Amino acid sequence: MNRFILLTVLFLYYAAWLLLPVFDLDGKLVMFPLPSIYAVYLPIGLLIVGFTIVGTFLGTILLLDPQEKPKSK
Repeated sequence: MNRFILLTVLFLYYAAWLLLPVFDLDGKLVMFPLPSIYAVYLPIGLLIVGFTIVGTFLGTILLLDPQEKPKSK
């Protein structure tokens, strides 16, 4: 399957999931098992976890990196 089509379908699904409360369809469609509030909280949680993992990795690399001694003349 073409990657563009897959990403477009995922984007449209997510956009529809976000718009469920606007049309008063939240909890009435089988396609969307979770309430639409999770469409907001899920990406926020994933971003927090992702930033924590990347920050921990970079901090570990910076702490374990041997520092160069300045050359004295």
